[in-house]
Amino acid sequence: MNRRSFLWQGVCSSLPFLAKTRFSQPVAAFPIPVPPSGDLAAFARGLAGTVFYPGDSKYEQLRKGYAAKFNAHPALIVRPANPQDIASALSFARSNGMPLAVRCGGHSYAGYSSCERGLVLDMSGFGNIVLSNDKSTARVDGGVLSGALEKAAAQAGAAAVLGQCPSVGVGGFLLGGGISPIMSKFGLGCDNVIAATMVLADGREVRASVHENPDLYWAIRGGGGNFGVVTEFEVALHPVTNVLGGNVILESATLQEPLLALRDAIAASPDELTLIALASVEPGQKPRLVIQACYVGDPLKGEKALAPLRGHQAVVHDSVKIRPCLDLEQAAPPDIPPSYEEHCSGFFAELDDKRIGTFADSFHNPPVALDCFFIPLNGAVTRVPLSATAFPLRRDGIVFDMAAYWNPPAAQPAAKEWVEALKAKMPLDKDGNYVNIMEREGEDGVRHAYGSNYARLQQIKARYDPHNLFSLNQNILPA
Repeated sequence: MNRRSFLWQGVCSSLPFLAKTRFSQPVAAFPIPVPPSGDLAAFARGLAGTVFYPGDSKYEQLRKGYAAKFNAHPALIVRPANPQDIASALSFARSNGMPLAVRCGGHSYAGYSSCERGLVLDMSGFGNIVLSNDKSTARVDGGVLSGALEKAAAQAGAAAVLGQCPSVGVGGFLLGGGISPIMSKFGLGCDNVIAATMVLADGREVRASVHENPDLYWAIRGGGGNFGVVTEFEVALHPVTNVLGGNVILESATLQEPLLALRDAIAASPDELTLIALASVEPGQKPRLVIQACYVGDPLKGEKALAPLRGHQAVVHDSVKIRPCLDLEQAAPPDIPPSYEEHCSGFFAELDDKRIGTFADSFHNPPVALDCFFIPLNGAVTRVPLSATAFPLRRDGIVFDMAAYWNPPAAQPAAKEWVEALKAKMPLDKDGNYVNIMEREGEDGVRHAYGSNYARLQQIKARYDPHNLFSLNQNILPA
């Protein structure tokens, strides 16, 4: 089963599109030197945390990530116990010329949670959560998984701006932006970061906030893991317990009619309503569009706002009701197995007739199982000025994230061919993409994603990581 097939089961169990995957395909090792065993032993003895080597029972679990096709074998995995361990690991990787990957939940689509013959910094030892007395903020360690913070906030009668998969790490989620079921009301995850404590490439520990290292604070709200290792976030919480939410599933002979319904629903959405849609299809089957709705506010107003969508003739299932916000934030199960996927993603201002036609054609009897997220950005997300944070998408529009699934080894060419064909046909905006859903798209792809914010990010990168130690990410090159 893959993550996308899982994603909506927490609220609705009627989705049949479950692609089976296995994690078995090796990749070639890069010619990167591994430090002598004596150096490794001396380094390990100086740590308060734990080091895992090939052959250790935990090593196999920690080296794998969600993106199964990136099947890397690091030389060692370090689970630091304190900031000093992190600084030591960064120094060791730098002095030995080793690739460095920072891992929290392991959900990087581009496989950047691990690295071939390098050092993986596993942040799972940083797992503390402390809520303020008034429950308006939380201090969250950089290794915390989203589900743990969601549960802690819910128990206090509040909600954090997080996603729908509890095994995603808060670190990567918040640093890259942070799409959430409550974002139209409260902004992105990164908009709710008040401060962060970080270990920089040179080993220094600093705090980033409005008043402390404000340039770094600007950069980490959307700029990804390019600038350091976050050991603690301070995030805003919101007094949300129950919402009007659930799934509306539309089915038709083609995807065109459901997408037209989605377009109408987006156009009529107030700030209190966040819609996130997932289209799915398998070869020989009719496509479905699952629209997750989350209304934060008066349920009667929410019912009115959702009535046109829920009354659409293509609706085959409707689970919308008053429910805990936690239900929507934990729609996926806690354990997601690796999945073989080919991706393409992008942003456009309008789901117009041409794009609807392109998606409908692509979902008609495909050679492999497909799905596509449609993530409308509006409300509080787009009222933040573009220059206020590094996150590049501050205008109304839709992020899409398409995936074609395959089982090794024979199906990958068909999946890749299909993705490339869609890329060639899909008209996209000149600038903009969501870095948390990008694959390995290189410097041009990163420049395109950040648009006018890229040059400023390069300057800040040059100040805090001039030698690009933190390069296994959607990498911003130092100016």
